[in-house]
Amino acid sequence: MKALLLLITLMTILNGCKKPIPRNNEITRVEVATGGCFGPCQYTALSIDSSLELKYYGGHLLSGGWRKTLQGYYDAKVSRGFWDTLNMKLEHIKYKKLDTARNWVDDSQDFEIIIHYDRGVKHIRFTGDSFPDSVETVFRWIDSSYRTVALHHIKGPIQFETVVQGKNMQASK
Repeated sequence: MKALLLLITLMTILNGCKKPIPRNNEITRVEVATGGCFGPCQYTALSIDSSLELKYYGGHLLSGGWRKTLQGYYDAKVSRGFWDTLNMKLEHIKYKKLDTARNWVDDSQDFEIIIHYDRGVKHIRFTGDSFPDSVETVFRWIDSSYRTVALHHIKGPIQFETVVQGKNMQASK
């Protein structure tokens, strides 16, 4: 009986030591940008890719700016766990089935997201409050992800595919 208990214990310990199987993420890159509004909005652009590179641009605040936000060009590394979570959140909201453009509201901030995945690209433009809360929450979580990493200031410009960050941004195409 002791031998059987010892064998089960050893098998449990050895199974626990295996490396976790990496998640097979379909998404290869995500870009998010914010544009103007009739209030204190900031032009921003953010890109995160499967090599765990994050690139960020924070432009000037419009209409004064009641909140302080990061301005300039930055890069950073995100963790594998963060990248996996980003993929799971986008899969959960069924990003491939979302409308590509939503109703535009003049007094709400412009928002854009481009999702590159194995078999295509999903490009969505909308204004705040035009998606269900669950979808907008995911997009805003991605947009604010630069706050969770150690950013390094770099010289710009950075090329982004997004366009809503406006003509005032040197990094736009």
